[in-house]
Amino acid sequence: MKHSVYTVLNSAYMTFGKIFIKSYFEHNIDDCNYLFILDAGLEQKDINWLNQFEKVHIIGSDVNTTFKDGNTSTDWTKTVVAKTIGLRAILKEYDVTPILMIDSDCLVLQEISSLIDIDMDIQICNRPDHHTPMLGSYVSINKPCLEFMDKWIDTIPTISTPWKESPALSKIYLEFKDKIKIGIVPEHVVSCYEKEKVDDSVKIIHFKSGAAHKTIEESIQRRIYERGFGHKVKKYV
Repeated sequence: MKHSVYTVLNSAYMTFGKIFIKSYFEHNIDDCNYLFILDAGLEQKDINWLNQFEKVHIIGSDVNTTFKDGNTSTDWTKTVVAKTIGLRAILKEYDVTPILMIDSDCLVLQEISSLIDIDMDIQICNRPDHHTPMLGSYVSINKPCLEFMDKWIDTIPTISTPWKESPALSKIYLEFKDKIKIGIVPEHVVSCYEKEKVDDSVKIIHFKSGAAHKTIEESIQRRIYERGFGHKVKKYV
């Protein structure tokens, strides 16, 4: 199914971003309409690299982050908030649904268009039996659902943790689950982060943080290489 993808990038995250973009296009280029990237602090050399891809559209923002103080910094929070605001702006300006919001620290292993259920208004990555069951790392907006987006964005500032996006999403899911059609996508399929659990059903590996890291270099080392994914990303870095 034809679809678009949306993510957010700054220069600190370009190692992750290159892995994500190259692996996504390798398996999904024919089904992709646009790959929107919210510029949250990209250097010119990174913009030049991104512009080599015809389907990449860079969206400007007033956020300029570096993550120099790690992944629990104010920069991190600003980027998370900008991510959802950027998605709402795209939904208002472009007729691009279905559009999949996917974290840029991901590796795409195979095609993902088969995950889209157009009968659902929204599909969300789900981890059952967790206090934050809905994950913002993978959200498929199949119809505009601007009221849902407005409520999600309004709820994010009320969350006290640096990782505000998913707790806010889990909260508004309860409010909207009987108002619109919300489908769930298993975490294992689109946000698998343990090497030993990767099997043929996994479409996306997510190099999720899981812990505080003081530098982006430490974060990359721990999240990709110490978890044993070095061989999978070798051709993309």
